[in-house]
Amino acid sequence: MERRGTLQLRILLLPGFCAGFTTFSAITVNALEPRGGGAYFLAQNILFSLIAVIIMLPLARKLIPVRS
Repeated sequence: MERRGTLQLRILLLPGFCAGFTTFSAITVNALEPRGGGAYFLAQNILFSLIAVIIMLPLARKLIPVRS
């Protein structure tokens, strides 16, 4: 984020990064519950997360210019 984007963009995106920590905690709790989640839930979550990264990373690199 230091080389890309403006201050306003960083202010917009950084709270989302911090909110990811609470999402990670919630996923961990669901993965440890055998009835509500378990290993299948965890594998499914990892797979869909990787798909989202594969789709969004090239898009973000095109839309957010590198600062000089």
